[in-house]
Amino acid sequence: MAIAPARTTRSLALRARELPTLTVLTTVVAWLAITQRAFRAPENLAQLGQEIGLLGVLACGESLVILTGGIDLSIAAMAALAACAAGASMAAGVPWPAGALIGLAAGGAAGWLNGALVTYRRLAPILVTLATLLLYRAATNVATGAVPYNQLPEGFKALGRGGVPLGALVLVCAVSALMLARARFGRHLVAVGGGEQSARLSGIRVDAVLRRVYMGAGLCAAASGLLMAAAANNAQWSVADGWELDVIAAAVIGGVRLTGGEGSVVSAALGAAIIVVLRNALFLSGVPTERYGLVTGAVILVAALAEQVRRARERRARHA
Repeated sequence: MAIAPARTTRSLALRARELPTLTVLTTVVAWLAITQRAFRAPENLAQLGQEIGLLGVLACGESLVILTGGIDLSIAAMAALAACAAGASMAAGVPWPAGALIGLAAGGAAGWLNGALVTYRRLAPILVTLATLLLYRAATNVATGAVPYNQLPEGFKALGRGGVPLGALVLVCAVSALMLARARFGRHLVAVGGGEQSARLSGIRVDAVLRRVYMGAGLCAAASGLLMAAAANNAQWSVADGWELDVIAAAVIGGVRLTGGEGSVVSAALGAAIIVVLRNALFLSGVPTERYGLVTGAVILVAALAEQVRRARERRARHA
């Protein structure tokens, strides 16, 4: 009988963590819908949903790594690698479902390699993924000769249309959230982020957990890269170029703690939605793209300060 209240408490804590981000997103969307006629146009809303789905899937993969106390700077490069692997396969005559699986396998393998370097060689995640960011992007450029794969199959292109990217984000969020809340691997993942040494002493196979987490991030990156290629009818080495900081920013805005152990994939997805909505608002207002960083940077600072205040309140509540 004592288990049910504990589960209820964890569920309430999860909702409390996500509530501020959801409140901000709802407020911004409502204000834009009232003040900007172009914002509520069906074409603009469809574009918003697509972009939120693409960035959100990447943010979900990144948040899993950050929850362990690590970071993956190569996530956008893995998206390009997967997109081009799939594009090359389809250009060679492979049916598009098999080509998509090849792309997912390429992303998963790249993510596993990141995890292997972090665990087997005991290298710092930021150094490993900074190196593989450059290596994966450059290797994709060399392998493709910087020539894009155009005229992709119609069935594959359908993956990038309508609400498919947003639906993919909902699916990734649901599966990841369920895994974190109910699966043993999810509990081990959070435990590693709370303290790697303590997790080892508890009998958790930390290295195996980390390799699977980085591979999961690679799969999320691959899924997003495939959706991007399908939406643009174009797979090339520059897919998602420069998205690394946006992905990390989405996780931070969503309240995922960079030191690990606290946060959720749903919060990261909401953070991605905030970034996309704010940039859309700036675009509709005629603000030059060079100034977008001012708003994104300010939002990150506000989110960090809000998270600091929230943790301080939690500490005071525990000691009360």
